[in-house]
Amino acid sequence: MRLGSMFAVVLVPLAGAANAAPPQRVEVATEVIPLTGFRLEPPGVTRDGDSLRFRGFLCRKSVAMSPSRVRLERLSSDGQVLDAATGRVSGLSGRGHRCTVYTVTAPWRLEPGDRVRACAQRGDGPCPAGG
Repeated sequence: MRLGSMFAVVLVPLAGAANAAPPQRVEVATEVIPLTGFRLEPPGVTRDGDSLRFRGFLCRKSVAMSPSRVRLERLSSDGQVLDAATGRVSGLSGRGHRCTVYTVTAPWRLEPGDRVRACAQRGDGPCPAGG
């Protein structure tokens, strides 16, 4: 009898996980600001609950000092920065041409006309303005 009770306790959490909605792919207009010596790929975007998850690649092209983070800015249709979110990056040390995956999670609800600006950074502050 005790074994049956333990088995039922294990099944309930698993059943809830099986019914959870999978992340949903979202199309987002993204502007990528280049950083000398690196290639920042536009992220793929999924909706995961109340957040957007941005995932992409940052690749080394030269021996320039590596960035420590990727910053994403949510821009209004007129270019005003509405929100910002950052994610740490690592794995780009050394001289070889390497890539690393970056992931940034942002609790954003995009409005019609919103877009995202992405930049790799060595420090803090806003992304440089694009053109």
